[in-house]
Amino acid sequence: MKSKVLVGTIVVLLIGILSGLVLHTPPMFSIASNVEAVRTGTVHILKQGECQGSGAIISPDGIIFTAKHVTDGRAGEYTVTLDDGREFDVKAVIEDGENDMAFMLLDVPKGTKLPYVRLSHVDPRVGDMVVIGGSPFGIENFNTFTLGVVSAKGRELGGKYDWHVMTQTDSAANPGNSGGPVFNMRNEVIGVLVAGYNATLNYSVPVARFRDTIRTIRNLLYMQRFQEVEEVYEADIEWGAYEVQTVE
Repeated sequence: MKSKVLVGTIVVLLIGILSGLVLHTPPMFSIASNVEAVRTGTVHILKQGECQGSGAIISPDGIIFTAKHVTDGRAGEYTVTLDDGREFDVKAVIEDGENDMAFMLLDVPKGTKLPYVRLSHVDPRVGDMVVIGGSPFGIENFNTFTLGVVSAKGRELGGKYDWHVMTQTDSAANPGNSGGPVFNMRNEVIGVLVAGYNATLNYSVPVARFRDTIRTIRNLLYMQRFQEVEEVYEADIEWGAYEVQTVE
């Protein structure tokens, strides 16, 4: 009798231990920590009355990147929404004439430090896992994150776009994701989403195409202050590959 009680007690203890392990052991695989690390720097961009898209903050003073077809080549009024719900206007916009890329300077109160993403200095490999962040179909789906892999590199997109040397990924993306960041598993941006044939066949501009010109981009964006004060520039200004527009 005692042996039966002992065996029963042991069985109950084992069941309790196993149940605890099942309930408290973290999932075998999760990107939750990756998403938490990058979502605060991912933004939604609305061009009033025209278009919308996604982007990411790349400096604490509010410089962001997006796709050129989100800014749409013209001055206008923009609202940029952060993950925490804060909204900011845009002071200046410049566009990359060689890629479907644009950069913005947010109008933030003096002394404000914004969350931002890091740009990767390591080229991705085919097969590397990636996460795409953005707002598919609009702000209703703000900061949606999808998982996939780098499926090809060096893709050439001809036709009317004539975009060169793109990174191909299979993370789900839709209209509204344009301009959004593509992250590696080190939570660094490897590309900026600009095009797609369907939801899981999409293309991004590698950060290597603009990473080393951030200083020039910053200077061009801050030049807008002088343009607005002096009112001496009425037409677009071309400097290298970049086109500058005054935001009205």
